[in-house]
Amino acid sequence: MSTVSESRPHVILWGVAKPPNAPSSSGFCQKLEAFLRFSGISYELGETVPRKAPKGKVPFANIRHDGKTVTVADSHFIICYLVENGLVKDPDTIADLTPVQKGESRAWQAYIEEVLYSAIVRDRWYIDENYAVTAGEIFGSMTWPVRPVLSWFFRRKVTQAIWNAGMGRHSQEDAQSLQKEAFEALEARMSGHLYFHDTEQPTRIDLTIYGFLANTLATNGNPYWADMVLRSSTLLEFTKRMTTLLFPEYELLLRRIEEAVSGSSDHGSASTSSVCSLE
Repeated sequence: MSTVSESRPHVILWGVAKPPNAPSSSGFCQKLEAFLRFSGISYELGETVPRKAPKGKVPFANIRHDGKTVTVADSHFIICYLVENGLVKDPDTIADLTPVQKGESRAWQAYIEEVLYSAIVRDRWYIDENYAVTAGEIFGSMTWPVRPVLSWFFRRKVTQAIWNAGMGRHSQEDAQSLQKEAFEALEARMSGHLYFHDTEQPTRIDLTIYGFLANTLATNGNPYWADMVLRSSTLLEFTKRMTTLLFPEYELLLRRIEEAVSGSSDHGSASTSSVCSLE
């Protein structure tokens, strides 16, 4: 599959199908690719479905190094494996973060991944209007008999997983209140800084935050969350900076950010209905 040199470390990132020149529809896949892109390690993308993954979820990775190939599942453990085996430099070590700063990063990572993103995904699949948009973006290129069956199947699986995790047991109002709390906390924490810890370069938590911001702005399926972000100069500037640094090919995402900034300047705010679709 790969044509890269066998002598250098190489990663195959297995995840859901990714649209060309746009963020992944999986926040965890986008987070991991952001880390890989920033680290400079050789990598490629592979397409799969969650049921074929070692833990029943994506991403997972085939990591080739030192004459062997190791399969590691879960974005967090993939990053840990790469760092602990000396295959990439740890951004936190480069930035000389203290143990307290590393602990803060880990706490924010859990907050974003387990609470915020779970609430956002709930919006995508539980709310009928958002589900119609999400299904169209993910399955829109498929033929008619296949598309409704697959979208129904994935909706059932995702909503059941969200229910089992607890987020699905909340009302829509409660789930969106959790999004608002997280938005306000994140905007306050990032305000006045280029990066989370006021470092000169991104650290692990910046790559995590960016992965989920890019993912959530690359869809029109979570308008409640996107509307808040598209009104925040702090988070828009951060997302633009990281996109320009890591994924300059994400032209539609950059255009969406620019239009939001322009709308804020002209009208004081920007709504998701006024920006272009990233389908």
